[in-house]
Amino acid sequence: MGRRFGGYLLEYLLVICTLGIGWLIWAFMIFGGGQTPAKQLLHMRVISIQQAHTAGWWRMFFREFIAKTLIFFVSVFLIPYFWLLWDRNRQELWDKMATTLVVSDPADRLRPAPA
Repeated sequence: MGRRFGGYLLEYLLVICTLGIGWLIWAFMIFGGGQTPAKQLLHMRVISIQQAHTAGWWRMFFREFIAKTLIFFVSVFLIPYFWLLWDRNRQELWDKMATTLVVSDPADRLRPAPA
């Protein structure tokens, strides 16, 4: 949970430091590997629960932009952002919407093979 929280803070810091544009370009380049810029720096990866492998580009796009935006607009309180504290699978609500799970991948074993 501590790494996830650190990831949130790092993500926002990267967005601010790159004026959003740099983060967007970086994110679009690495979404196919199941990562965001902060997750890449922290050696974390998003996996698809249904397919039991790294989340693809479209699933990451859905998770990061569509699911998080929907949850932001429908949540009055910050409860959705702390959902992983009591969820037995340590999933946030956007992870549940995208059927994904965030895992630690320090050895880069879950990196998808190049096409």
